[in-house]
Amino acid sequence: MPTFIPITIYLNHKPIVVASIPEAAKALQQPWPFMDKPSRLEAIRMIEECLAGHCTQQAAFAAFKAAASEQGS
Repeated sequence: MPTFIPITIYLNHKPIVVASIPEAAKALQQPWPFMDKPSRLEAIRMIEECLAGHCTQQAAFAAFKAAASEQGS
């Protein structure tokens, strides 16, 4: 899987660097400030679709970045 330009998110006051789909999937499993935000749930869905081969990695990572941005991470 390709590596993307790394982004840093903060969960539980700790920085987490995310630069790949597996790292994004792992980060989405952590407690987020707003667990039920639609953008977070969409990012989870997109990552799952990507891992199953049903969408591009770029689209899934973009969904992750949008969710992180909306969370204020």
